Amino acid sequence: MFLSEVVSFKPKAWEYEFRAFPEYVSACPPLRSLPGIICNTSNIFEHVLDIANKVLLKKGDIIYPDMGSDTPFFYLKKGKICIYNINKEGKVFTPHFIFHGALIYDAFFMTKGQFTPMPIKALEDSELYVFPIDLTFDDLLAINPLLVKNFSYSQAVKDLCYSKLSCINMYVKPLNRICVFIHEMYELYQKKTFYPNITQSELALILNMHKVTMSNIITQLKEKNILKTFTKTELTIIDPDELIRLGSSE
Repeated sequence: MFLSEVVSFKPKAWEYEFRAFPEYVSACPPLRSLPGIICNTSNIFEHVLDIANKVLLKKGDIIYPDMGSDTPFFYLKKGKICIYNINKEGKVFTPHFIFHGALIYDAFFMTKGQFTPMPIKALEDSELYVFPIDLTFDDLLAINPLLVKNFSYSQAVKDLCYSKLSCINMYVKPLNRICVFIHEMYELYQKKTFYPNITQSELALILNMHKVTMSNIITQLKEKNILKTFTKTELTIIDPDELIRLGSSE
């Protein structure tokens, strides 16, 4: 489907009036994002979803941007999506995944169409909220200044994640990239067994390699007793020190 099909072009029927948020709502929640994986950066927008249009996506659905500088921003309440692009050679490039609690197209909203938005693909059944195309920064300030503060925070988190992912992808060998990324996950969760929330195939997309290459390297790490398990619901690391040593080796 095209973005224009899910956006309401009706003019707003009311002014965006100031509203108070509960004291527990933070414009800058704790950072829980990994390189190339964005989540829980915008939960403050849960309190203004009444001015947005809800869009339900089934797994595999794609939204193609077709509105130029009028591209609105989204809030992902449930599910998981990826932003992707296809180069001139037809190769798919996936710069990042977005999980629930994060904004989408916020950079395009802030720059007023100076960049071309990329397609959105649902990796599982997802619930999106599309904000009005006539919504402005002044409107967000009128509703509550914390919304604008969160916009800045959300983009800063994305920039940090992109820079980390760029550093990881500077490692030429796929083994290096995989080991460094998994060690980043270990540093975040601070335990050897955790819920990674991504599959081996999805990690292969992030690290720009074939899923067969990913599977072969994970098998090697298991055989060397560095990893025990890597599924969507469980990743168990046996030797994190050896993991980072391999990641930085020649």
